[in-house]
Amino acid sequence: MIKFSVPNLKRLAKSSTSIRIILVVCLFAALFSLFVLNVTPQKYLLKVGDISSEDIYAPSDIVDKSATELSRKQAEESVQPIYKLDLTVQIDIEKKIDSFFILLDTVKKSEDLDKEQKLAAIEKGSSISLGNSVYNTLLNASETEIITLRDNIKYINNQMLSGRITEQQLNDKRSEIREFFMNLPKQSKLNEIGADIAVMTLRSNMYYDEQTTLARKQNEKEKVEEVVIRKGTIIVNKGKEVTFQQIQLLNAYGLLYESDSTNFDVEFYAGYGIIICVCLVVMGSYLKSLDKKLWDSNSTIFLVSLIVVMTLTITMGVKSISAYLIILPAGTMLISILVSPRIAIMSNTMMSILAGFLGDFDLSVVAIMLLTGILASGMVSRPHHRSTIILAGLAVSIVSLFIIFSVGILSREDVYRMLYNGMYGAIGGILSAVLTIGTLPFFETTFDIITPVKLLELSNPNQPILRRLLIEAPGTYYHSILVGNLAEAAAEDIGANPLLCRVGSYYHDIGKLKRPYFFKENQITNDNPHDKITPNLSALVITSHVKDGIEIAEKSKLPSAVIRVIEEHHGNTLVAYFYHKALNAEGAEAVEKGKFRYPFRKPQTKEAAIVMLADSVEAYIRSLTEPTQEQVEQGVRKIIKDKLNDTQLDECDLTLKDMEMIAQAFVKVLAGIFHDRIEYPETIKDI
Repeated sequence: MIKFSVPNLKRLAKSSTSIRIILVVCLFAALFSLFVLNVTPQKYLLKVGDISSEDIYAPSDIVDKSATELSRKQAEESVQPIYKLDLTVQIDIEKKIDSFFILLDTVKKSEDLDKEQKLAAIEKGSSISLGNSVYNTLLNASETEIITLRDNIKYINNQMLSGRITEQQLNDKRSEIREFFMNLPKQSKLNEIGADIAVMTLRSNMYYDEQTTLARKQNEKEKVEEVVIRKGTIIVNKGKEVTFQQIQLLNAYGLLYESDSTNFDVEFYAGYGIIICVCLVVMGSYLKSLDKKLWDSNSTIFLVSLIVVMTLTITMGVKSISAYLIILPAGTMLISILVSPRIAIMSNTMMSILAGFLGDFDLSVVAIMLLTGILASGMVSRPHHRSTIILAGLAVSIVSLFIIFSVGILSREDVYRMLYNGMYGAIGGILSAVLTIGTLPFFETTFDIITPVKLLELSNPNQPILRRLLIEAPGTYYHSILVGNLAEAAAEDIGANPLLCRVGSYYHDIGKLKRPYFFKENQITNDNPHDKITPNLSALVITSHVKDGIEIAEKSKLPSAVIRVIEEHHGNTLVAYFYHKALNAEGAEAVEKGKFRYPFRKPQTKEAAIVMLADSVEAYIRSLTEPTQEQVEQGVRKIIKDKLNDTQLDECDLTLKDMEMIAQAFVKVLAGIFHDRIEYPETIKDI
């Protein structure tokens, strides 16, 4: 049964599946809300003839269908009708003229027909209707006159048809024919008849090619590109009357309220919701398979979620300035430093994809987000100084510039446009570094996360506590420095956190600041305060330095990882010197052994265990007058063995192999110290 104490509740909150589900749901809600706020366009209540109270901009690129159709219609109308030459027209006209004069000659020579019958025969058989008076004149004309007339008609028709005659040109050509006959040298009634026959038989020798004309119109229509209204273009001007075409555009964009509809596009929002779900599922699966501890840590999930939401919110906030003002690497660097580089790369991928959909960014912008995020994550994976973050920001700026210029050259952008975009790309990299440095302390403190940057700051000798230690307890200070050297070397060899071991060593004895002279390394004279008090009280003073150290650390807001090292570096070991002193003074029956033990947890981590061993080894070595290599190695192994036998190392995950490597690392470091040894005040081994 779980007792609902504060520690139990904290543990429950850290690993509870229910809490994790709530966090994921909240993350989905936050991301979806971000989408709704940024993607859903503002709507307007306007109609044709209204005066707009503000400029309305196109929220995205869209095809102006009405303008496109108008342009295509104009392109079609610009195509002139296509006519082709009909060579059979001239032959048909000649045949028609020949047939008429053959009929005339045949009827004229027929002796069986009287005048009336001849006129009727011509009227009936002729394809050229001229009237009886004309036929009568032709019947009375001489053969020579008829031949001349026929030849003149055929000549002028051939002249006319030698070129192209359209329907529109017929009247002009007919006028030319009449003028031709009027200008003949010998004028007679027959010339008028010849003009009439030539005019009546003349027709256009060009025919309308409908199929070719339609094909050309279609071709011209297809050549017309779609009229695209670019994102950011003003589609309605403030103070101007709204036109029908503008209403059509607003409607196409979905920017108009509909009186009979809620105007809620279910498919639109469902699509975005699915995209978010897919990203979260992929991210969760990756996190679970990569590191089960991180997946079980609700605080880590909350931290990553918070950084993702904050980063995307800022990204959407600055996109109105420029799409290339990219601060996504800031979130990636924070996750890399605070959680893990691999988690950061996956988070960066998810944020880039979501930002691409959310902000309707170009592919080039998404590419910059992806590449610069990966670069930044790698560069700050083990930052030893805050300057590393600045260098990462500069690298992001340079890569952004290269990509922007490359894309600009490929798309043949204007040089000034490339420089303009490049400027914002460079600013984005620097701004990402500034945001990372500025927000890192907040996340470190709020989530109690120890980062390499924070550890390096704490290892600075100018830290107030370390300066106090140097001035008020110099022996303890130098002891802590040597313990740090031992612990750091051992941690590197076994794959623990070297920085945490070094910093934990520097601060592990800060509790001695409360009563520095009760500890032998700080006693300048031979006057020992323990000579004036009982062994029980001496043991209490000695063990109290851990509790005092925790209080000082908490007051100074040291990270919990360092505080745990302070708390666990003695475990519940026995203060052997004063215990044996009490035994000698009072006897075994009068001495309670438990009162001479440190009342604290045994080391829970490799780092705390290493500091415990390094602390004991350094104290032992300082107690030797002329240590030999053999003494050092035997002493180191004996201390490790004693701690193991005393069950002090039972609750941490050190292996026997780790302990062997730790022993070797200690011996190696100590060999270097003895080569040029610093003199310290003589102290007792067990204090």
